[in-house]
Amino acid sequence: MAGLEVVVRPFVFPDIRPRAKQSLPPQDDPEKGFAKIDGQPAQQVSLSHSMSVSSSHNRPVEVSRRVDEARVYQEEDDGTLNRDNFVDMKVANKITMREEGDRVPTAKEAWLEGLPRPTGLNFEKPNFYKRVEETNNVEVKRRDIIEKNPDAPGAGI
Repeated sequence: MAGLEVVVRPFVFPDIRPRAKQSLPPQDDPEKGFAKIDGQPAQQVSLSHSMSVSSSHNRPVEVSRRVDEARVYQEEDDGTLNRDNFVDMKVANKITMREEGDRVPTAKEAWLEGLPRPTGLNFEKPNFYKRVEETNNVEVKRRDIIEKNPDAPGAGI
């Protein structure tokens, strides 16, 4: 009866069921860690409109200043003055500036070059400031002292 067992017993082929996935480490990739950027090839872009902007700025130079000399005494918290302790200072109330490009030729330079000396042109730009005021601890010694800058362009005018 051994022959009947072979006929009745079902036989299961191994390829009917899918194999279980094997967990293997990934294979080494020589390009791993490098970014690869793909895209369309470069194309020329032509614009129908263009614009350019430029600017320049001259640095003004101080030509002269008008100052007041003042003496400031030490004032205590209770309002008394210590006239032995003081500071003398010059306080500017007008500073005249000139741009480097605005140099006016002197009379001698104009005569040598045959140029007419400009008249009525104001190339110097004055800036006015508040004058120092006398208070109980501030004493004005002298007013309206004119100090000129000998290194200013056109200082010989």
